[in-house]
Amino acid sequence: MRITILILSFFLLFISSLSSCVKGDYALNVIYELSDKKYMGRQAGTLENREAINFLSSELDKINISNYFLQDFPVEVYELRDMPEFAIKYNQDLKKFKYREDFRDRFSGSWKVEAPIERDVKNIKDNFWLTDYGNGVTKSQIVASIYGAKGVILGIPKDMTELIFEKSLFFQNSNLPVIYISSQIFQNIKDLLDKKQKVIGYYRIEYDKRLEKAYNLIFYVPSKIKSDKVLLISAHVDHVGKDPDNTFFPGANDNASGVGVLMEIAKLILERGNDYPFNILFLVTNAEEMGLLGAKYFVENSPIPLENIFLNVNLDCVGRGKFLIVGYNTYAEKYIKKLSVPANFVENYYLSDSDQYIFHLLKIPVFFFIRSDSEGYIPDLHQKSDTREEIKRENLVETMDLFFNILDDMSLKFF
Repeated sequence: MRITILILSFFLLFISSLSSCVKGDYALNVIYELSDKKYMGRQAGTLENREAINFLSSELDKINISNYFLQDFPVEVYELRDMPEFAIKYNQDLKKFKYREDFRDRFSGSWKVEAPIERDVKNIKDNFWLTDYGNGVTKSQIVASIYGAKGVILGIPKDMTELIFEKSLFFQNSNLPVIYISSQIFQNIKDLLDKKQKVIGYYRIEYDKRLEKAYNLIFYVPSKIKSDKVLLISAHVDHVGKDPDNTFFPGANDNASGVGVLMEIAKLILERGNDYPFNILFLVTNAEEMGLLGAKYFVENSPIPLENIFLNVNLDCVGRGKFLIVGYNTYAEKYIKKLSVPANFVENYYLSDSDQYIFHLLKIPVFFFIRSDSEGYIPDLHQKSDTREEIKRENLVETMDLFFNILDDMSLKFF
């Protein structure tokens, strides 16, 4: 019996060791770790974000990459003190709404305003102005300022609710609050005003602001063949953080998936040796969600001559979505024309929406790997439902296979 148990134990250990080497497993393990609650959404400048960087550094030690280093740069961190409030009072009734479900802010600082709500722009002085999205947020804000409104309550179309309700970290300078509300809430308030009801709006939101440091993680795998040429592979580690109720945005697809794939690519190249006729620089950026700040800091403080970078391959949101797309800029057309790899190449696809845009501005060719569903929809973007359970290993494998196919083809045709 003991011999049987020993044989079975050895078999299970053998199977386990084999499964740990299955392509995509390492990337998936990295994704599972980074999207864990302990990192609380990895907002740049927070302790949890730094712990995520520490985790990746320890992984590099494990796979015998020792020549990594960190770049630190300043970021402004905004955190909600508590959950924002938006409510309306009419007759003797008080109706409260739910943050991120019924309303959200435009990320324009702290406000505490109570005022009547008006629809007619001629009557909005010292009042909230309730208007629809037709004029756009910027024009509505300008009009409200000119007419002396206390704030803008902006109804958004039903088909844009998820997009606009995404959490943003782009601070908007504003001299009055702008509140986005769902189409249903907009219609409810409009109906009350159409019935000549007096409706009072109350809005309160408070942010704490502090200056902190964020960190890029950089490591290098030189070619076995002497070359000055550098392939830059990038992916951002930060996400949009947490809420005051201790819930958080896991960011499994955005962008633990890109980092996981980057790390497994590095592991595979290191294990077999870099036989490509170019060096490979890996860049894990930070503060992408705050406006591509980490990528911007990198190019302003690059450890290598930027003219040596012949291509930036950026990985973002590659864990979910039906289609794998490779976006490219005009400077990469010379590669696209000669590549014979079957892939969905799309010019300027989401070009300005991730770190590749910084390299595009420097006229560096870029490839942008991203997955999406029909019409460019990225599942659960900036939602708390972007969880690790939704990531599919086969999506990660497809991304890596295409990456290496492109590199192999480029090595033959351009070097």
